[in-house]
Amino acid sequence: MEIFEWGPWLERWSGEWLDALAASEPEEFEELDEDIVRSRWLGFGPAGPARLAALEERVRALGIASPLPPSLRAFLETTDGWRYAGGSVYLLAGAEDIVPYGDPSALRKLYEDNLGENPAEQDVRQAGMWGRALQMSLDSDMTDVLLDPGDVGADGEWAVYVHRGWSGDEPERYASFRAYMEGMYKDFYRSGGNDSGFENAVTHELDDRVEEARLACLRGELDEALAAFDEAADLGRPRARVMASQLRALLERSGAVPLDPRMDDPLYAGEVLPLKVRNHLREGRSDDRFVLGPVTDDYASDRDRAAVVLEQIKGRTYEYVSPGVFGRAVEEARELARWGDTDGAWRVLAAAVPRWEPYGEDHVAPIGLLGDPLLGPVITPERGRELLLTPRAGQGEAAPVPAATVGSTRDGLAWLARGDAAGGARRDAYRFVLVAGIRPEELAERFGTGPLGPVASEMELMGFQYGWQRERRGPLARIGAVGRTDAADNWSFTFESHRLLSFNPDRLTHPATGLSHGTRALTVWRRDDLFHFAYAEDGEECYGFMVHQANRAQWGDLPAELTPDHLFPNPTGPAADRSDEDRALHAIADLYEVSLPRFALTQGRLPTLSTRPWTGPAGPGEGQVTVTVTPR
Repeated sequence: MEIFEWGPWLERWSGEWLDALAASEPEEFEELDEDIVRSRWLGFGPAGPARLAALEERVRALGIASPLPPSLRAFLETTDGWRYAGGSVYLLAGAEDIVPYGDPSALRKLYEDNLGENPAEQDVRQAGMWGRALQMSLDSDMTDVLLDPGDVGADGEWAVYVHRGWSGDEPERYASFRAYMEGMYKDFYRSGGNDSGFENAVTHELDDRVEEARLACLRGELDEALAAFDEAADLGRPRARVMASQLRALLERSGAVPLDPRMDDPLYAGEVLPLKVRNHLREGRSDDRFVLGPVTDDYASDRDRAAVVLEQIKGRTYEYVSPGVFGRAVEEARELARWGDTDGAWRVLAAAVPRWEPYGEDHVAPIGLLGDPLLGPVITPERGRELLLTPRAGQGEAAPVPAATVGSTRDGLAWLARGDAAGGARRDAYRFVLVAGIRPEELAERFGTGPLGPVASEMELMGFQYGWQRERRGPLARIGAVGRTDAADNWSFTFESHRLLSFNPDRLTHPATGLSHGTRALTVWRRDDLFHFAYAEDGEECYGFMVHQANRAQWGDLPAELTPDHLFPNPTGPAADRSDEDRALHAIADLYEVSLPRFALTQGRLPTLSTRPWTGPAGPGEGQVTVTVTPR
């Protein structure tokens, strides 16, 4: 809309406003001024040259050197004022009624007092606006529309500030009068979008476009569909907001879907609620009413059912479900992710996407996956985009879903030397055991002191370890496998990481020895000043080495590529830049063809396991103290 198009655009606005009011509020329509209905015009006659000249003279008399903003002048030449400019402004001033605001509430002083020592230029300009602004709104719901002659763009346009006195918020800034009017036109549609009776030719056209975009979205035409949804959502079409928010949830791993919280709606209960709970927990909110729904008798049963989902996701036991072939793929993918094969889990899901089935016409993507404790971390923004670019729901060819292939690309071990714990956590120390040819369930039986615990991320495990019950719980690790859990050449592992890990190097044990019956296993310990390795077969320790500060030792028939003098050449101890650790981990990974899944350990979740002690008992003459902390 260029400034010389005010007339046609305002005529369109007037007609659309009248049609929508007649459809949604017929009684209010009947009360309108007959001239407005007959002329289908919300404006007035144009301000003539004399009125514009008088306005310019009054502006100059106020000490304002800037000429009238071009878009305002063109507007006044079209209509000398405007009725129903947005939901809270009922009448905009014409040329004779544009007057100094006067700052009746002394807001300039309040804003200037809050500027601080080094305020931003925009904040200073906004604080001064209250004392120099011109008032545009004549009749409103405690809403001021203010022209600021001190905030002028290169195009000569004055900024417009909208101050809603009832809101307590700072004023909303528009770059020009034209931008303000365009915003109010959109606000007219946004405010009526949720009213089923609000309709006119524009809403019908927008709804047709939304339906076309929905089908395009399901064909994998993601960006085109999202642009269409955004355009319609900006004009208040509720279906567009619901579908656009689903796409953004997968693209950005965040956001809310504006859907009525009814648990008898499978789209809400199975897709929107898990996402809402996930976001609720990530943001650390303590008030669960946000996810449970309104506190009313009408929602009582819905709140009870939502509370079950909330507790399951809190306890990391929730399992996302979906109908049909895709639902069966979800189950298979979850088991792969459970033991660390996140790449394999994604391949299974991606292959099944063409056969995904929506719950209804407003459902365009399986966003509930993000709330699944195991599968949620697998869906990165990049994978979310890949999913949305795949034709689905019958809009493309559905190829057979292949069986899960051998596990993820091997990451090796050297990535541990980079210290990239999830969420910025410090991984100053870690220890792990790798056992060949057994399933992780069997490793849990051999090394655990109880049943497997809920799945946990690295940050969550650190929270358990440093909780007040740690002394009672004993060592706590995560457990998984590298490769197919039922393959003969797979390795199962337990992995424990810490911000701090204090132990007596003289009492280190080699859990791999006891775990290697009928197979082979290795143990690695690491902290800043220590690196410890041991290898065992069939219950017998074969060899190993330890570097602790300037002390180093090796035993058994240690392979030449693993000698500490070769891996840790500095006689004072492990290098501060972790290059020695990197070299040692590379050597171990290459010699035994072992790996640990980087994504699963740093960003995913794995089952937790209370393990047997990793250090030996106190020797003769040594003391041992057990501390139990009880919260008050």
